[in-house]
Amino acid sequence: MKNYNQILIGIVICIALEFVVYNLNHKYHFFTPIFESKISRLTEKHEGGGVFTSPLLECSSDGGDGIFDQIKISKPEMINFVNTLLAKNKVDFISVYIRDLNNGPWIGINEKEEFIGSSLLKVPILISYMKLAEDDKSILDKKIKYTTKILSDDQYYPSEKVLEVGGEYTVNELLEYMTYYSDNNAADLLAEEIDDSKMDKVFEALGLGKPQFNVPYPVNVRNYAGFFRILFNASYVNKEYSEKTLEMLSRTKFDRGLTALLPKNIVVSHKFGIRSDNGLNQLHDCGIVYYPDHPYLICVMSRGGSFEDLSSAIAQISEFVYNQVNNNHY
Repeated sequence: MKNYNQILIGIVICIALEFVVYNLNHKYHFFTPIFESKISRLTEKHEGGGVFTSPLLECSSDGGDGIFDQIKISKPEMINFVNTLLAKNKVDFISVYIRDLNNGPWIGINEKEEFIGSSLLKVPILISYMKLAEDDKSILDKKIKYTTKILSDDQYYPSEKVLEVGGEYTVNELLEYMTYYSDNNAADLLAEEIDDSKMDKVFEALGLGKPQFNVPYPVNVRNYAGFFRILFNASYVNKEYSEKTLEMLSRTKFDRGLTALLPKNIVVSHKFGIRSDNGLNQLHDCGIVYYPDHPYLICVMSRGGSFEDLSSAIAQISEFVYNQVNNNHY
């Protein structure tokens, strides 16, 4: 009778949690129809927690802990695959970091090698504004006038939309331009409006120390992946705004890296960065792949060769990891 009562209580709790999650997902309209089918799959798999963030409670009917065995990826096989790409794709250097977000094990290849962060640093700007919105939601409705073009719109991967000089935009709209289209002018406007100390705190939360944005900021795959970990765990920004941040990052328009060779129904919250100095190119793409029931974090940074070679290498590494997860998931 005691076990029966415990099971009954567990069922009631799970039903109550489903009701809460349903109402939260309908209260905060973060999703548009174009993502509805993808997001619905995530909602089904993260009961008791967020859609994009780690669940606070797992409801399991199998008598276990409700968590699958850890991702099984052979590091030697991963190294061999990366070495093959280095030779075939005319890429000079590749760093990879993969982390199982359910259980925590990780694999790193050249994970301490430093690259120039470039547009990757738009993520801490985004996080900084979401942290402010925790205390004052009106910050997202604040309007900013775009009076003068600060940076050129010309990019190797051109944006679908750019800010119009003379236009007035809310902070939320600028965050969308910065995130969806990697708009540099939107990022610059947002950075000018926020106290530097607010962004410093995001880096300090990861133990990275105070950044210097007036010089090319060096990052490595392991440290940078931390921004996505604190979002997934809602450990720095609260659950509501961690959800909103990762949902925005799931709309990133760049589809030449991590997402290029993955199934179209897989949601990926990610950010890419691109830089070219004296003919030496760098391309990076980092984020969370929401494999059903088993999300994982992947960050790939690369340099050398053409951007086509770099993007192809990142896409193939992402496909390799996805196939390893898919083949070993049971």
